[in-house]
Amino acid sequence: MHIAILAPSDRSFTSKHLPKVDFAELPAGSSTAPFIGIMIDELLKRGHTVTAITTSKAINNDYSTKEFNHQKFTWIVVPFRPHSMRMNGPYKGRILDLYSLEQNQMLKYIKIINPDIVHAHWSYEFAGAAVKSGFPCLVTIHDDAVKVLYFFKNLYRLGRLIMSESILKKTRFASTVSPYMMPYTLKRVKSSKLIPNPVVISEEFETIETLIEVKVNQLSEAQIVMINNGWDNRKNGIKGLMAFKELQKKFPNITLHLFGNGSENKGLAYDDVQKLEIKNVNFYGAVDHSFLMQRLIDAHLLLHSSLEESFGVVLIEAMSFGIPVVGGNSSGAVPWVVSNENLLVDVSNSHAIALKMEDLLVNTERYKEHAKSGYFNVTSRFSVTSVVNDYLAYYEEIVAKW
Repeated sequence: MHIAILAPSDRSFTSKHLPKVDFAELPAGSSTAPFIGIMIDELLKRGHTVTAITTSKAINNDYSTKEFNHQKFTWIVVPFRPHSMRMNGPYKGRILDLYSLEQNQMLKYIKIINPDIVHAHWSYEFAGAAVKSGFPCLVTIHDDAVKVLYFFKNLYRLGRLIMSESILKKTRFASTVSPYMMPYTLKRVKSSKLIPNPVVISEEFETIETLIEVKVNQLSEAQIVMINNGWDNRKNGIKGLMAFKELQKKFPNITLHLFGNGSENKGLAYDDVQKLEIKNVNFYGAVDHSFLMQRLIDAHLLLHSSLEESFGVVLIEAMSFGIPVVGGNSSGAVPWVVSNENLLVDVSNSHAIALKMEDLLVNTERYKEHAKSGYFNVTSRFSVTSVVNDYLAYYEEIVAKW
């Protein structure tokens, strides 16, 4: 099949499919969804033709779309207006016309490439272009726009909600990534399926088992990782910091490693760390996915203090390396993804978080048990092989019914 994937994609994972183009010559793209790269890899490996269409911030008022090709892969990069509310040279803020400029450019290229099916991720600008194209299309809904507006009460998120509701009214086929999201999805699109996000299982169990045996001897100096795309009330990072500070009283040599937007040095997380006077905290900010995975391999625990998640890809990435995940017992899809009530806690309570982490660090047998069960949880439910199998079957169903 020729599959058009409309979703955030970036050069860190598209460049390997474009060997004749220098990395520095490629636009940055959008780095918010590394799992899209995993899907592209798998589809190409199976012999499908893939055109990935993404957006990337316009630089120096250059609004020309860039296209790159190699064999069965094409990457099309549509510039988006940097400012959402105020003017961008001659163009109004992108949310004021609900991304019409960006949608029209994507729509133009969909018609040029003439795919068998269009698969759009999220229910916003990518879905808008896909639905308007008239081609068989699937919209994967990754978040609840109503809940997002609840956590971020601003005009931009209101515009996103309006966009999503309008687009989903015209959507014939949808999927979503967790049971938590299904009621929201089915209320808007009757033909919907549950297909989770994928992860690459890069290590065999024997390797993971050896890694776990090494780590249980290092728990007094454990590396605890937090990965958040944003440092805000929804991600609830402040409670994670408070829990880490409490845990340091018993484990003074543990370290905390913060990744994602808002966690860069001198960023929002840094400000909170200074206010709380916490030591042994390392700030990385947004990094390439390959770098993040390398650092994750060395981690001993993933702390995910988010109050609400529609899925949580970082959870399955950590578990694929045999890393126990401490997450919220009522944080949307987190309990379903983690699938281990012994690792779930009230993340609004920093003391409870600290106690849960302490329990893992002092009990090596319990640590090993949860590390191994997490690995098997991921391999049995979220491997890219099974996820892409489900999507391909759904593609065929959609094309047949279109």
